[in-house]
Amino acid sequence: MNDSQDQKLSTGYDNLSPDIVQATLPFLSPGDIRHLSHTNKYFHKLLNFDSSETLWHVLYNKAFGTPYGNDEPFVAKGSGELKTCSESIMIQRYPDQNWHDRYKIRAEEAKLYTWGCFKHARLGYTATSNENLKEANMNSLGGRVKFGVNTPTAVPWNPKDEQHADNDNDDDAIIQISSGGFSFQILTKSGKLYSTGSTFTGGHRGPGPIAGEHDFDPLKAAIRELEESFHHTHQGTGGQINTTGAIGISPPSLGPHQNLYEPLEEMEAKTTETVPGNEHIRRMFARNCFEMFTSETLSFNVDQEKLNSIKFIAVVSGRSHFLAMDEERDLYSWDSPDSEFGVKLRFDGLPSKNTNPIVKIGCGWDLNCAFIYKIGLVVWNTRKALQKGQLSSAVDYKIIPNTGDVTGPGKVVDFACFQGDCIIYITNEGEKIWRYYRGVVHDLELPLEGQLSKLSSCISSLVLFTDQSCYTLKVNDGNVDIEDLTKILLDDPDDRIISLSSGDYHTVALTCKGVLYSWGLESQLCGCLGLGSPHNVINDHNIGRWESLRNMRVVKPQKIKLDNNYTCVAVCAGGWQTGALIIKE
Repeated sequence: MNDSQDQKLSTGYDNLSPDIVQATLPFLSPGDIRHLSHTNKYFHKLLNFDSSETLWHVLYNKAFGTPYGNDEPFVAKGSGELKTCSESIMIQRYPDQNWHDRYKIRAEEAKLYTWGCFKHARLGYTATSNENLKEANMNSLGGRVKFGVNTPTAVPWNPKDEQHADNDNDDDAIIQISSGGFSFQILTKSGKLYSTGSTFTGGHRGPGPIAGEHDFDPLKAAIRELEESFHHTHQGTGGQINTTGAIGISPPSLGPHQNLYEPLEEMEAKTTETVPGNEHIRRMFARNCFEMFTSETLSFNVDQEKLNSIKFIAVVSGRSHFLAMDEERDLYSWDSPDSEFGVKLRFDGLPSKNTNPIVKIGCGWDLNCAFIYKIGLVVWNTRKALQKGQLSSAVDYKIIPNTGDVTGPGKVVDFACFQGDCIIYITNEGEKIWRYYRGVVHDLELPLEGQLSKLSSCISSLVLFTDQSCYTLKVNDGNVDIEDLTKILLDDPDDRIISLSSGDYHTVALTCKGVLYSWGLESQLCGCLGLGSPHNVINDHNIGRWESLRNMRVVKPQKIKLDNNYTCVAVCAGGWQTGALIIKE
């Protein structure tokens, strides 16, 4: 392109405000942005990967903004600079750094820390598997049995290929963490999804098939056929096991130590991907990645390229289930103890995702909710069981009326999911909350300071964020207890809570300075508050009290202190455990 051509292309473009250009950048891929930067001198300067503040701010937001899950509302309140919790914290903690440097710090230095109950290795490690864990940071009654971790502890996490460890590659950076009742879910920038521990369900059913129904499982069908074939052959022919046909594996010889399940075990080994050096964090896959679920005849082949074909952009967790959305705006549900593979969901009767994409997803105790563009809030507790040959499951959904506005005062800004059939949401109006319960919608005004901007929830706790303060109240069986409305106050008057998450009985909060606070009940010495040993909390610091032999309560928010200065950029809590992404200084 010569100068005259470039000058023609620049005409009109270089008069555009950077704000207008920046508003379109979140909808472009990094490749598209590079192409745009080569269009003319104006865009090349504005979108230069080496020097553009505008570009790196957008790239930071695209990578770490987590706009599709319930970590952030649909639209951010406040100034244009403070768009998300993570951005707010990075600006506050690194005011002299540019956005390129903030991006690198967030991608390379934010590490996963967990604390709380050890059961099922839900923390991503056990009492003996984590070299970062100190004896003083584990709660016990003086014996060998350890109940939990009482201090934020780094999780062994090194998913990078050791052969390429020196490469400047941030694809394995953790962009989102969420927590259910029995595990953590972890999402990386490359779109890989992980879960901690041995179970995410705890043996409980989530919002999957109705009681008594089960998804068709080709593995169980193959096992039955293998066993029946073995029994028939052993009793009748005494020669070979006929496993040809539907199963599609070669008949093994019937030796005295023949392992009938060898093909299944080989396939399981190929699909069991854990973080290198940590067997307690495993990668989660969707059913659609495997030939055994997609082909008419059962195949145990595993295509590694197909395993990586689905890239997730958001994950949210309920008590015993979790939900993930991929870059194509398709949803996958892990909602049953019967299967470890996510089920693709479909919404029969609704317009195509090409015209009405899913914008945001959320999980409650035993339900899911999605906001679909121009449709509104869509809620479900169950889905159809998958039959043989089916690749997606139809959702038994309901649409909350009058929630489909995309502009104006009625546009939904945020929503929170509870137990049973209860959703609470707020709109651009910002003056009241709306409660959906068993098909009926009511509005409710509350005595709050400022305009409502964000919600979060767990079981029966609702957290309300305004542009000035943070409040909690109780929601039981769809009933909002106004008398329970409580304003959360911190000891530091110059700091404020911008993110909050709750487990069964405890709460953890993140402030704009990147500091963690926790309070509530620490059950059975599980350590979920992260404030240290109960002896120190109660006897030395006088900030807690015993409620029974193993239960400790801390009433007011208390700052979590670590051995080094730190900046926390994300937090989650669930069950009897807590997690955070922390930058150590």
